[in-house]
Amino acid sequence: MKIVAGCDHRWDVTIPEAREIQQSLRNQVVIQPFLQPIRRIVAVDVSYSRFDKLGFAVLGEFTCVYDNVTGLYNIQDSLFLKRTGIVDLPYVPGYLSFREIPMLIPLFEQVESLPDLILVDGAGIAHPRELGLASHLGVIFNIPSIGCAKSRLIGEFQELPLEKGAIAALNVKGKQVGAVLRSKDKVRPLFISPGHLTDIRTSTEIILRFCSKYRIPEPIRQVDAMSKELRRQTLM
Repeated sequence: MKIVAGCDHRWDVTIPEAREIQQSLRNQVVIQPFLQPIRRIVAVDVSYSRFDKLGFAVLGEFTCVYDNVTGLYNIQDSLFLKRTGIVDLPYVPGYLSFREIPMLIPLFEQVESLPDLILVDGAGIAHPRELGLASHLGVIFNIPSIGCAKSRLIGEFQELPLEKGAIAALNVKGKQVGAVLRSKDKVRPLFISPGHLTDIRTSTEIILRFCSKYRIPEPIRQVDAMSKELRRQTLM
């Protein structure tokens, strides 16, 4: 079964229009435990050229196997889809999905069968309107999704220990919207939030189980590197 976007809103919108769309779609986000086995996942990333409007999008399809001994997911196989295109919307914090999803939809439409999960370098519900990139993708494709951001967009948290696996709550006005995770000893933490059809606890557990050697979970790390390489090759 191929992936089809169930999206009926425009992408060429102003920031006030984008805000209204986010406020509407946030009501469609479902937060619940993610309990199914993970076999196939998709991770996405978009890099940009510094001096023009070019975007370099990569979607990675990963076949994963859970190792009961290490408690980690190992990538067994991978396939990468790539696309270069014009990105008209400038970067505005909180509106990343309107910049990136138009680049990503054609790549999702090439995926042959539904993945179990989407991983995103960005926010889920840890977002000013509770609809970050991970939530927006999850809702329009109706696929479970997790946001794993390298920096904090919103929220407060208490300092956490330096050891791998340390976790702190990420709160906004007393409400927990995500978790702050130390994915490797003595590295800067990651900011995890459920996107759609997942919850904070299972999202955090899944991200940690994809962090073997590096700070960044392996599927996101690979598509990030691939998008930067696509940019480098294109601009040579």
